[in-house]
Amino acid sequence: MTRYNLEERFLHGGDYNPDQWLNYPEILAKDLELMEKAHANTFSLGIFAWSALEPAEGEFQFEWLDKIMDELAERNSNVILATPSGARPAWLSKTYPEVLRTNEKREKMLHGGRHNHCFSSPIYREKVAIINRKLAERYHDHPALLMWHISNEYSGDCHCPICQENFRQWVKQKYQTLAALNEAWWGPFWSHTITDWSQIESPSPIGEMQVHGLNLDWYRFVTDQTIDFYEHEIKDIRRLSPDVPITTNFMADTRDLIPFYSLDYGKFAQHVDVISWDCYPAWHNDWGTTADLASKVGFINDQYRSLKKQPFLIMESTPSGVNWHPVNRTKRPGMHLLSSMQFIAHGSDSNLYFQWRKSRGSSEKFHGAVVDHDNDEQNRVFQDVAEVGKALEEIKEIKGLHKKAKVAIIYDWDNNWALNDAQGFGLESKRYPQTLQEHYRYFWDHDIAVDVITKDHDFDAYQLIIAPMLYLLPKETMKKFQQYTKNGGTLVSTYLTGIVNETDLTYLGAGPKSYKNCLEYL
Repeated sequence: MTRYNLEERFLHGGDYNPDQWLNYPEILAKDLELMEKAHANTFSLGIFAWSALEPAEGEFQFEWLDKIMDELAERNSNVILATPSGARPAWLSKTYPEVLRTNEKREKMLHGGRHNHCFSSPIYREKVAIINRKLAERYHDHPALLMWHISNEYSGDCHCPICQENFRQWVKQKYQTLAALNEAWWGPFWSHTITDWSQIESPSPIGEMQVHGLNLDWYRFVTDQTIDFYEHEIKDIRRLSPDVPITTNFMADTRDLIPFYSLDYGKFAQHVDVISWDCYPAWHNDWGTTADLASKVGFINDQYRSLKKQPFLIMESTPSGVNWHPVNRTKRPGMHLLSSMQFIAHGSDSNLYFQWRKSRGSSEKFHGAVVDHDNDEQNRVFQDVAEVGKALEEIKEIKGLHKKAKVAIIYDWDNNWALNDAQGFGLESKRYPQTLQEHYRYFWDHDIAVDVITKDHDFDAYQLIIAPMLYLLPKETMKKFQQYTKNGGTLVSTYLTGIVNETDLTYLGAGPKSYKNCLEYL
């Protein structure tokens, strides 16, 4: 049994960046005082602290982290300790510029930003392994350590020569022969037949972006490459602390709160112990009601609960507003408690925030936080947070519980990528994830539990499966549907189903006949 499972309390707290305040000891002392008043018990440390942990190559400074972890342990608080790979220090970029990403136009990026690093870079992997191993060796048995938080919001891709070669090898392993590759990508189109593996290039606006099979495989490769880097990050952590669970924070695309587009989280979920995600709804917006947005939040919550069929964590949310919506509204009175309880009702074992204390400078200095620049515990935001913390203490007996659903909705990343590429349908009306959320809304309105699953899940657990717009539908999935309905399950589908196969080639007999062929499997 893991330490996470042994924690009986709901997790309440959030991202804490003491490394930003090392020259302000009075602020760090005040934080410890305010944490208790906010009924906060869990803090994510070190997410972007590489330059504080290793200010120069090979020179490590852990004393400040020792101190805050010890102080939190003394107060019976938890630490979710992060690896710092999400943003490399300047010395690393300067000494080893090859670690920086190359964009789709084949331009080498400059130092800066987050996730501006190549997952394939041997040097970057070496330096990440060193700092991660140092952290694991020092803190694997620390009494405050509850979980490991790997990097932060993995995203993006790199088009450097190393990544190009890795992509070629990935494609070669998948298709084995050039004949199979050209069949899958429909090579004769625009005379794009590949005659040597070295001719394969990633999609680019200065090259090729209209070979849909290529685009689809690039998205799949990026997911696999990101997972491979994650597995590289956790190797020593898993070895040194086998009983401490590991997570990395997933996301949702903003505004409409639809599933994150760039990575196949259905595949990634198999590699984490606990799913966590970062939720930032635009409450009180001008384009929909509170109920409209809450339903979309519920959909994503249910997706992350369903991927591993277990409780998930809210790793980041805001107690007030953010700093990147078109209009950054704070929550109205009562909204923080309401939205927090929605997380719990859908299976979250936490409500954690970004951030504990507002940064003093740079782009997030006006992003919502528990502690504002006024350092005041009497303002409404702080009091709202304390109210939620107290409520979570009073209902801790329901931690880990959730409804078992008899209804499932299928969301498929491959399908979303392929349908987004498809030309010939209404660009504004394809709306695949939004259509799923509209189907979901009926069940949400009637308090009927729903799992949001992938096509790889077991279908037999459900009485009803809703699978709208499965434009990309492999024959293996058709056969699963056939068996499911033979066993008594009810399947609901829609238009734009069964048009292309897993490599984005149309089934012969396109249009109504193609759909009829699909139905024969059902």
